[in-house]
Amino acid sequence: MAFVVAESLAEQIANHLANRIIQGDLVNNERIQEARIVTELKVSRGSVREALLILERRHLVTIQPRRGAYVTELNADRVRSLYRLYGNLLEMLAEKLSWSWKEEDKQTLEALVNKLSNTAAEHDPHQFIDANFELISSAAVAAGNEYLKTALDNLQPPLHRALALALRKNLGEMNETSLFVTRLIGYTLGERCDEVQALVNEYCKRHCLLVVQAIEANAQKESI
Repeated sequence: MAFVVAESLAEQIANHLANRIIQGDLVNNERIQEARIVTELKVSRGSVREALLILERRHLVTIQPRRGAYVTELNADRVRSLYRLYGNLLEMLAEKLSWSWKEEDKQTLEALVNKLSNTAAEHDPHQFIDANFELISSAAVAAGNEYLKTALDNLQPPLHRALALALRKNLGEMNETSLFVTRLIGYTLGERCDEVQALVNEYCKRHCLLVVQAIEANAQKESI
């Protein structure tokens, strides 16, 4: 018998706030007022505080002693650091996956690549981002390295925020990201790992620049 663990109330609150941060409803350095959340969601202050600790671990919220919780600032330095690390992890993922994939893994990953391409063609940002992370997570499982999977999973929230910001600036980025991930999986399964580093570097640098430009554009709007 399989048991399904339901999300705790704190996790539900955290996911609600995470979506608001990712979609830009809560902006850089905005204070998250516990009392307002308690009133809006009709939950306890203790559950809200637990949710904020979850968001701090996800790099979406910064908690300052005696000052409270704020939306973590997504600035150029953080974006560059994020994509450097993500690029390194993707290269490791390709290497590990090339050693360990099985035929059933190939079939699963190719099906997820098609799913990603379809969501890009439909220009549905929410489904596209979910499909993107589903594919990367499944590749990490197939790679058979639990530490690598944990590292990639932990990066998902800030990456989700950055990718959502890039897509708000340019929906065409879905096609570019879909093409990149398709090539990444294809190179890995096709024993072309010597081409992965250049592919990853090109994508991460270009995508990082796009996110930084979106941040700068938003800052200019806010200053007017």
